[in-house]
Amino acid sequence: MSIVFAALALTRHIETATGMSINRFVTTTRRYREVIIEAGEQLITAADPLPEDLHAAIHSISQPRRAH
Repeated sequence: MSIVFAALALTRHIETATGMSINRFVTTTRRYREVIIEAGEQLITAADPLPEDLHAAIHSISQPRRAH
């Protein structure tokens, strides 16, 4: 039961912080991946660049909430 409450709290935080519905946020972020390729002794990271609005949304989620 506490997992359900944690998921609900996380969902509400994402919606409040980003202004997006959780469905839109998940659909938007699902397209972006990062892949790490090992080539010999080198690690190569390949990732699609995030669009500015998604970068801003992720940044807003990671900011601590201020008390009102």
